[in-house]
Amino acid sequence: MTIDITRLRRDLREECMGAFFGGGFGGAALEAEDVDRMPSDRVVAMAQRYGLRLEDYAVPEYGFDDDFDE
Repeated sequence: MTIDITRLRRDLREECMGAFFGGGFGGAALEAEDVDRMPSDRVVAMAQRYGLRLEDYAVPEYGFDDDFDE
């Protein structure tokens, strides 16, 4: 499955800021800043920790027909 990492980063930042403002969790503000600098695999792991459904970020994969003639 290919993930739209840009969209996932954006939503994860929003999730972190919600935890900061809504729950008073100061560490969430720092995590929100780190999201942009994290490698993609760490972003995915963090999203899973936050309970985000990765299926919602799946990019449709279109296959090509091997019999396609130009």
